[in-house]
Amino acid sequence: MESKEIQRKIAVIFATDVVSYSKSIENDEEGTIKTLRVCRKILDDLFQEHDGRIFNTAGDSVLAEFSSAVSAVICAAEFQKLIAERNAQSDTTLKMEFRIGINMGDVVVEGENLYGEGVNIAARLEALAQPNGISLSRSIHDLITKKIDLVFNDLGEQSVKENRFHAFDVVLDSKKRRKPPVAKKKSPMPVVLAVAAVLLIGAFGYYKYFMEGDGEPKEVTASDRPVVLVMPFANESGDKEQNYLGMGITSNLITTLSHFDQLLVLAKTTGEYVLANKVPKEEIVSQYGVSYVLNGSTQSAGSKVRINVELVDMASDSVIWSEAYDFSEKDIFDIQDQVSDSVLGHLGLEVIEGSVAAVSKWKTPEALKNEVLCIAAFNKFSKEGHYEAERLCDANVILEPNNPYAITAQGWVLHQKVLLGLSENVQDDLQTAYKLANKVKKEYPDYVLAIQLASTVEIILGDHDKGCGQLENMTNLSKEIISVVTTAWLHRVCGEYPASIETFEKAFKISPHYSSWIKVDYMYALLQNGEFEKAKKYALQQIENEHSYSRGDAVFRAQLAYIYKKFGDEASAQKYYEAQKTMKEGVTKSSIEARDFSMDRSSVFADDYIAVLQSLGMPDK
Repeated sequence: MESKEIQRKIAVIFATDVVSYSKSIENDEEGTIKTLRVCRKILDDLFQEHDGRIFNTAGDSVLAEFSSAVSAVICAAEFQKLIAERNAQSDTTLKMEFRIGINMGDVVVEGENLYGEGVNIAARLEALAQPNGISLSRSIHDLITKKIDLVFNDLGEQSVKENRFHAFDVVLDSKKRRKPPVAKKKSPMPVVLAVAAVLLIGAFGYYKYFMEGDGEPKEVTASDRPVVLVMPFANESGDKEQNYLGMGITSNLITTLSHFDQLLVLAKTTGEYVLANKVPKEEIVSQYGVSYVLNGSTQSAGSKVRINVELVDMASDSVIWSEAYDFSEKDIFDIQDQVSDSVLGHLGLEVIEGSVAAVSKWKTPEALKNEVLCIAAFNKFSKEGHYEAERLCDANVILEPNNPYAITAQGWVLHQKVLLGLSENVQDDLQTAYKLANKVKKEYPDYVLAIQLASTVEIILGDHDKGCGQLENMTNLSKEIISVVTTAWLHRVCGEYPASIETFEKAFKISPHYSSWIKVDYMYALLQNGEFEKAKKYALQQIENEHSYSRGDAVFRAQLAYIYKKFGDEASAQKYYEAQKTMKEGVTKSSIEARDFSMDRSSVFADDYIAVLQSLGMPDK
C-alpha cells in the first residue's frame, strides 16, 4: 500500500505551559490541579474569542493553532494580563505563572494534530520566555510590529536545544525587560565524545581477513582498529510507515562512531547486504573483519517509541551490553545521543562533552527521514532518482531553512542536475550551488561536503588550480563514507590517480556495497593510472552483479571492451562492446563526455578511451 502524501501548511503556533508545574504538584497536587483548571478556562475562553484551536495538550502544556499572527499575540497578552490580575487578588491561594512562545512556520498536518519545525520552534520560544512572559519568532514579530500597540525587546539570535532562531520578547512589564543573552555559537552538530587512552588492546582478538579494493584478502592483526558493524534497526511495530525511525537511528549511530579514528565503522549498505543475504557469523568475521555487531529494533504506538539495542562481541559470541529506551518521538535526537554514548562507553571510549564534532544533524524526525531517502535516490544517478532527491532535499530546506546539511545537500542536487543534463540554465544552477556551498563554509569552515561542493563547481568552471587545491584538507576532514568517496572522485578528476585509487580502496573497506558509481570511477582511476590487469580483473568481477547505478552495467562492459582492444584481443573487445548495448543505458560519446570526464583536468585518457570505443561502433549520441 502506498503511503499517504504528506500534507503541509504554514501556521501560527501558540505554545504555553506552567512555570515549575512539577514542583507545584509535588507540594500541593489537589490545589495545583484545581488552579490549572481555572487558568485553562480563562485560556479556552480567549482561544474561542480569538479563533485559536487547541491541537495538542499534555498535563500543563497547550499547543494551539491560529490563522492570524495578530490574533495569537493579542490572545497571549490578554491571557498574561488576566493571569497577573488573578494572582494579585488577595483570595488567590495558589498563584500560577505561564510562559508563552509563538512562531509562524511550516508544519505537517496529521489528522487534527500538527508537528514539524514550526511547532518545535514555538516550543523552544516558550522555554526561552520569562515567567509571565511572551517570546516571539522573527516571523511573527515582523508581521505584527506595526499592527499592535505593544513594545518588543530584540533578543537577537538564540539557541535552545539545538534550534537556532531570532527571538523577541513582548514587553509587558518594563521593569522586567531583560538584556539580550549572549548566544553561544555552536557547530552544526552537537559536540560530544573524546577518546580514552587505550582501546581494548587484545580484547578484540585476531581477525582473519579484510577485503581490499582489488578483492585480495589482507591479514588483519590485533594492532588494527576494531571493526564495528551496525545492523539496520528492525521495525517491529507492524507499520511500514515507521521504517524511517530505524533507518534514521542506524545512520545516526554510524555517523557518530565514524568520527573516531580508533574505530573502523562499516557503512549501512554493508549491514543491509548482510541482512538481505543472511550472511553467517563466520563470514561476517572472515570477510569483513567484524569484531562488534550492534543490533537494534524499534517499536512505536502513536507518539510513543521503544528502542531495543544490544552490542555483540563476535570473538566471544556474547552480548556485552543491552538496553531498552522508551520515549516520545519528539525526543528521538536525545535518545540517539544516549544510545551513541552508551555504545562508545562499552567500546572503551570515554564520552566527554566538547571534543569532537558529532551527529545530530536534524531537528525533526521528518527531516531525518527525508535525508535517508534523499541519499538513496541521489546515488542512483538517474533522472527519476534525481527528481526524487530534489523533492526530498527541497522539503528539508523548508523544514529547516538554516540547517547547513540541508543547504549543502540542495547544492549537491543542483550539481547533479547539471551533470545529468537536466538543467535548463547551467550557469544559474552552478552559481546557486556555489553560493550555497560558500554560505555554509563561511559559518562552518570544516564541513567537508560544503568544501567539496565549492571545489567541484570551481573545477566545472575551469579553475582546477583552485578546486584541486583543497584535496589535502578534504582528505584530513573526510570521516564518513559520503565524504570519503567524494574525495576519491575529486582526486581522480584532478589527475591524482594513485591517491584516488588509495582513497577508493579505503571507501571499499568501509562500505563494500556502496553505490556502484564509485566502482565505475575506481575503474577509471585504475585505467588512467595504467593498471590494466588490475582493472580487467576488477571489471570481470563487477559484471557478475547487477548495479543500482543506472549506467553501471553498461560502463563496466565498455571498460572491458576498451581493455581487450588495447591488448589486441579484437573478438573479446567486440563481445563486451555488443553486450553493453543490451544494458539499460548503453554508452555513447556524448554520455561519456558529459557523465564521466566533463570535469577531468587532463583529456588524454578520455580522448583515447572514446576513440577506441568509437572504433568498435560507439555512436555520438
